[in-house]
Amino acid sequence: MATAKIQTTASEESVRAAIASALSAQGGTPTTNKPGVLMMETGSVGKAFLAGPFRDAMKMPMVISISTTGGAGGTGVGVEVRGRGTGGGFASGGLIGMRKQAKAEKTWVDLVVRAVTEIPSR
Repeated sequence: MATAKIQTTASEESVRAAIASALSAQGGTPTTNKPGVLMMETGSVGKAFLAGPFRDAMKMPMVISISTTGGAGGTGVGVEVRGRGTGGGFASGGLIGMRKQAKAEKTWVDLVVRAVTEIPSR
């Protein structure tokens, strides 16, 4: 699991929109998008078992949880990315799958951080 916390002066609504847009462009699918919460999923669990260690790290099945708290001073963002249904990556390529999952988790967190930092200030 990879996590991050970010603070921005942007509004909560614009933060969620920027993150959803950035992650959707990379293949993420929103499952929940409401004030305070954005949940997205990536990849397919079924295909993870078939592709094994040959799978692209960004196609690993992940759950991306974003919590936002907005106020007059801006928005706080909490990010958590974890594997979805592959037993820590082991079931999706053994030790190679575990390393790929850790790399993918960090990459997804980095994408969220970049999306938030690129939002124009108020």
